[in-house]
Amino acid sequence: MKRKTLSKNVVNSVKRPLIIGLSVALFGVLAMLSGALSSWSHRATDRLFLNAEPDPSILVVAIDDASIARLGRWPWDRSVHADIIRKLSSAGARVIGYDVNFPEPQDAENDNELAAAIIKAGNVVLPTELELIREPFSLTYDQERTLKSISTIASAAKRTGHSNTPPDEDGIVRRIPIRVEDPDGGGVIHAFGYEIAKLADSSVDVNEAPRDRFDQIIIHYPGPPLTTFETVSAADVFQGNVQSESVKGKVVIVGSTAPDLHDEQLVPTSAGTPMSGVEVHASLANTLITRSWLRPAPTWLSILTLIFIGLILGFISPLVRARWSALAVFALFLCILAMSFVAFDQGIIVDIVWPAIVLIFVYAGVTLERRITAEYDRRKLKSLFSRYVSPSIVETILENPSALNLGGERKRMTVFFSDIRDFTSLSESVEPEDLVAYLNAYLDRMTDIVFKHEGVLDKYIGDAVMAFWNAPFDQNDHALRAVKNALDMRESLKKMNADKVFGTHEFRIGMGINTGDMIVGNTGGSVHTDYTVLGDSVNLASRLESLTKEYGVDILISQSTLDELGGAVLARRLDKVAVKGKNEPITIYEVVAFMDQATMEQKEYVRAYEGALDDYYGRRFEAAAEKCRAMLAEHPQDRSYKTLSERAESFIAHPPADDWDGRWVYTKK
Repeated sequence: MKRKTLSKNVVNSVKRPLIIGLSVALFGVLAMLSGALSSWSHRATDRLFLNAEPDPSILVVAIDDASIARLGRWPWDRSVHADIIRKLSSAGARVIGYDVNFPEPQDAENDNELAAAIIKAGNVVLPTELELIREPFSLTYDQERTLKSISTIASAAKRTGHSNTPPDEDGIVRRIPIRVEDPDGGGVIHAFGYEIAKLADSSVDVNEAPRDRFDQIIIHYPGPPLTTFETVSAADVFQGNVQSESVKGKVVIVGSTAPDLHDEQLVPTSAGTPMSGVEVHASLANTLITRSWLRPAPTWLSILTLIFIGLILGFISPLVRARWSALAVFALFLCILAMSFVAFDQGIIVDIVWPAIVLIFVYAGVTLERRITAEYDRRKLKSLFSRYVSPSIVETILENPSALNLGGERKRMTVFFSDIRDFTSLSESVEPEDLVAYLNAYLDRMTDIVFKHEGVLDKYIGDAVMAFWNAPFDQNDHALRAVKNALDMRESLKKMNADKVFGTHEFRIGMGINTGDMIVGNTGGSVHTDYTVLGDSVNLASRLESLTKEYGVDILISQSTLDELGGAVLARRLDKVAVKGKNEPITIYEVVAFMDQATMEQKEYVRAYEGALDDYYGRRFEAAAEKCRAMLAEHPQDRSYKTLSERAESFIAHPPADDWDGRWVYTKK
């Protein structure tokens, strides 16, 4: 029956968060399918590009500022281009992609010289610039508005390809149409980079590359501009400063890198630095030659990912604390990020933006739902339980509703008892109204001190106060909190007496503290429950409080409590006693002061007494009695010295049995 109720509670607690998570996920799916925030997704994907070694056969010949400075103002005579092609061909270039358009004649001599050099090389690819027409489901071009080299030069080339590098809406060049068709039957033109790759490696197949509905291929950029590909200056080639070994067998792509020629665009690996067009074409050729394809993850997988995120977060969040929910969100995001990097390395682009958005909004929605539900439950519980439990217990229950379960758990805790000395005599000499006022003032102040040290006020037993620490939440310093509480109570009571809070009367209290294993939890029936502690360790704390009267001290603690304090207090070893209900003796200590506040007089006082006590335990009763008499001369009201002196003198006359271990047996509570 209990398991069935627990399962029902779990279902009820996760039902609304699951609905929220699924709703947010479905909204995210619809928004993603509509193309919303696609530029954000692209920019996030751009961060996944890592530097990689390009194909070593690719060589860029840069028409850079140095070349223009050395060979003359642009445009160069076509004889210069012809000479560069001849030198590259003579050096053994496998392919020469010459990214320079020659749309107008220069003169017959120069035009023919360039055409002859291209024909002789037999492996030159020239560019064509298209006027692209983007339609909803296709990308075409206008043949009438094509910009290409004059026929003398174009016909000499082995291949031609379009050099268009259309950017995305955010101005970043991520993909190039690998093939563009003329809708009027003018034929198909492949990309300049594809024609270079195809001429270099005949196994390159346009149908092998993953493409979108516009026949665009995503370029897998191997690195940032200017530093990725092996590059030589066109001037060095022209002037014969490049060794043949650097060119032989290479796929050479010639093009401008000089900023003044304005052939540069931003790419995913730019980091703010534009990439020259020749490097973009080289990156496309590298993608094709190395088959380092990039393709978006299947739509169905992206949809399932968003739904999974919504459901798993909606399920987990209500079952764990808020801080763990936040960690779960962060861990889930890291998993998505890691998965994206791994998938990207395998050539699959996994969107990061929409999963992150769904994560954030599911977490926000579930958190808001939890707060609304928690506030509703809090008010309901407060209304129900504040009628018959103390406010501190109500707050504890509200912080941890599981504490409402009947029964308990075993924990190591510290329990505290205090009692007003001679309260019965006082009650006989004071008017009832005054007595109630005095007692209320006293209990209010003592309760405030318990709460100050984050203790749980268990109950009032007449004029007695019972409290405990380390439940319902853990407190590693529970023993120290209890001792600080006792010392604060002692100092506060002194001030109350000095301020005449109790009229002409003075209150004195005795306090007992013990640390040990005990049972803590709600006890009672269906009508009334009490959050309390039970066990022998609790009873011992009560006995210690009673023993303060026997020794005339304010605060007594057990050995187990002292062991938890780590030397934080100055404590006087007082006696070894066997209390009622216990066979084994325990060592008890008086708390004198905080160690860092203790005076030399107090420390000497403790050493003197413990010296007498050691003589007493060592059966040196005459020495013990003599030390006690000397101390009583200075402290005539010290009942502990008087008690020890009386015991020592008694044992002088009547020595204890041989098996005596120093214990003193108390038979009353």
